[in-house]
Amino acid sequence: MIWKTIGKSVIGTSHIAVDKPCEDTIAYKVVITAGGEEVLICCVSDGAGSARFAVEASLYCTQSVTDVLVELAHSGVDIDKAKIYEVLERLYDGLEATAAMDNEALNEYSCTLLGCFITNRYSVFFQIGDGAIIRNDEAGFYTYVWWPDNGEYQNTTSFLVDDRSLSNLKVAVIEGKVDEVAIFSDGLQMLALNVENKQVHQPFFTGLYRYLRMADDEGKLGVLNRKLGEYLYSQPINERTDDDKTLFLATRLS
Repeated sequence: MIWKTIGKSVIGTSHIAVDKPCEDTIAYKVVITAGGEEVLICCVSDGAGSARFAVEASLYCTQSVTDVLVELAHSGVDIDKAKIYEVLERLYDGLEATAAMDNEALNEYSCTLLGCFITNRYSVFFQIGDGAIIRNDEAGFYTYVWWPDNGEYQNTTSFLVDDRSLSNLKVAVIEGKVDEVAIFSDGLQMLALNVENKQVHQPFFTGLYRYLRMADDEGKLGVLNRKLGEYLYSQPINERTDDDKTLFLATRLS
């Protein structure tokens, strides 16, 4: 076990108050290639609160993209920017076909999408919408890949179905080794990011990673994953954010 991973989506108190389901979803997997390399894959999505099929869209996106990236990892194909565009164009087509079959407007399937594909040699990150992807840098600090896309007005963002040409899609390919990564939905932005100076709130992650680094078997990871869910739904967190919350953490440090 090299990559140690935990991840949870937790319903927000505002959703409970109006009897709405959790519209965040997460899917992740560590793939062992034929050459013995571990590849870390994760996708996080937040369904738009205004979309009728927010849950279905979010779930479809995270599962579909993760499944395709797992297949590509097993095939040994290197992932580049063009490949990510190809995968998400197919995803857009799938949502469009679903909307047509259901005789619904495409914007009823609006959702954000964030993800990663990390090997020993390079990392690929992609994002449409808000939320953020965090990685450790060469100096050991946590830095964001992109600042959250909150649109022109407050509480707005971009969604996958907004544009067939995916003009809002951001893709970064980073050469070299990334040892720690986190992905979270917009429900955690005010806790994980310092908005005033546009920096990652370092203490938020150092405490969480300290425990994750110490986990040395699947049983301990299972306990940490359960505790992560409890933490995201704890009173101190709910007092600061009433939205759905998703957090994924992965490390190969000990």
